[in-house]
Amino acid sequence: MTPSPDHGTEPRGLLDLPRFLSAEKAALAARLVCAGEALTPERFHHAGQTLKAAEREALEQWLTSGFATQVAERVTSRDGTVRLVLSLRDGQRVETVAMPSGAVCLSSQVGCAVGCRFCASGLFGLKRQLDVEEIVEQLVHARREMRIERVLFMGMGEPSHNLDNVLAAVARLKDQALIGPRRQTVSTVGSVRTFERMAAADVRPCLAVSLHLADDARRRELLQRAHPDPLREIVAAADAYGREVGTPVQFEWTLLAGINDSFADAEALCELLQGVYGLVNFIVWNPVAGLAFAAPPRERIMALVRHVKLRGILATVRDSAGPDADAACGQLRLRHLALPGSASA
Repeated sequence: MTPSPDHGTEPRGLLDLPRFLSAEKAALAARLVCAGEALTPERFHHAGQTLKAAEREALEQWLTSGFATQVAERVTSRDGTVRLVLSLRDGQRVETVAMPSGAVCLSSQVGCAVGCRFCASGLFGLKRQLDVEEIVEQLVHARREMRIERVLFMGMGEPSHNLDNVLAAVARLKDQALIGPRRQTVSTVGSVRTFERMAAADVRPCLAVSLHLADDARRRELLQRAHPDPLREIVAAADAYGREVGTPVQFEWTLLAGINDSFADAEALCELLQGVYGLVNFIVWNPVAGLAFAAPPRERIMALVRHVKLRGILATVRDSAGPDADAACGQLRLRHLALPGSASA
């Protein structure tokens, strides 16, 4: 596993607040920042706290240079989706997507090791893990753009490969951003061990499993370095997790024309999910430059949804957010890495 870097005396984001504030004031400042609110003396006074002049000065300096991440690029789509490219302390970049629906899509790694053939995130492989601060700060930046009430760990990276930091971020977002675990969803290619570890966590988020195919051999071709656990074992373990935490599992299926959009594929999916506590989330593929895939026609998509529903399984369609803003995971970073002389590749 690629470790997070040792940042030494570099800014550590919210972790630096107790260096110049009391524990009570630091906790309040963290909650205000995570809520996207201003750190004004009035807000502290309203909470029964008084900021000294030196503390106000330190807070102003921290707001300017104390974050572990900085917004390097901001792209707004016609549908209101805002995609942020965040620059990290070592020059790497990740992406965060804030959506008008009130959800934010967070990244968990720089790049990805799974190598899904249809995804931009892993085209340059895995660079490193994100630490907890780098994950939490993505929510801070998103809430500066719009109201955010749901968190989706569906951005760059495979959350199960950085599970300790992801679960720590889930807990931090619950405590500091006041977003409970039922409004946080971790999306993963899955493994039995991953779901066992999630079930043992103090704060347990909702679960989404990236299936995309219901045949083990074909899925391994599409998701080249996913965990080798058989699909039936992965689905059974996901089902057990969903029942234990009391929320249905989302099974994600990115529709690719000629790859997984046949009625035989849909029927195999239905057989795999019979009796499982969950639903199918069909995702309309967002084109990525250089990848020779295409989304099926809308008529085909809706026919597949009807087929699955007739088999007694709840199914929905999720259109990709911000298609005109390179809003598929990793697309803006990919564009940056493709620029001549880029130092982040």
